[in-house]
Amino acid sequence: MQQYFSEQPLVPGEAYTMTPAQTHHAGNVVHLQGKIIRLVHDGEAYFARCEGNGKHMTAMVLEKDPVQRELPCEVVLLQALIRREKFEWILQKAAELGVSRIIPFESSRCVVHSRQEKADRQKERWTQILTEAAEQSKRERIPEITNVVSFAEACAVAMDRKYLAYENAYGESRLLGDVYEGGDAAFIIGPEGGFSDEEVQALQDAGFEPVTLGARILRAETAAIAALAVMADKAERNRR
Repeated sequence: MQQYFSEQPLVPGEAYTMTPAQTHHAGNVVHLQGKIIRLVHDGEAYFARCEGNGKHMTAMVLEKDPVQRELPCEVVLLQALIRREKFEWILQKAAELGVSRIIPFESSRCVVHSRQEKADRQKERWTQILTEAAEQSKRERIPEITNVVSFAEACAVAMDRKYLAYENAYGESRLLGDVYEGGDAAFIIGPEGGFSDEEVQALQDAGFEPVTLGARILRAETAAIAALAVMADKAERNRR
């Protein structure tokens, strides 16, 4: 079942007018005329029936969908900038896994750097990736993504529980799955070259607990998804 997000309130018995992009997709790409779709506004989902043609599409709102697919807690991913294709892959998979907010940041070993003149266009693309992934996975909310911040700002993120993926933590620190029991938390992932020793110390001083994801050294994009999968699993189990 196709899903779209609405910026306007949805009312059963009233028609929702699709945006031009939604109209093109529903009418010309996936041909949803007469089909039931899922519309979401402000965390509430509704079933609706598509009507019209490829030039003008509306959706008659039918009834609320009682199913909620959001995690029962806030999970924040602080992700160092890495190469574009890999970073965008993280965005897509993080949205599917239920991340609430993504905070991109620059650290000393980043090989990719933010360019102010491209910041707005870049964020627009990132938001579109997150929106499409949230629609595909039938989420009720689109994950937030912030502007790129400095390493110092990433350290200062306000969360009670904060975890640091650190490759040298194996043998000295506990597995993330043994530490995290659910609830609001943040997880920070470094760039391709990892964090410097000074950065690791700064993160620990800021309240980040080093954890291991296992005996193998993971790429930055793999570590992000592995960590989020563990946290999503724990959060889901606590809901049952």
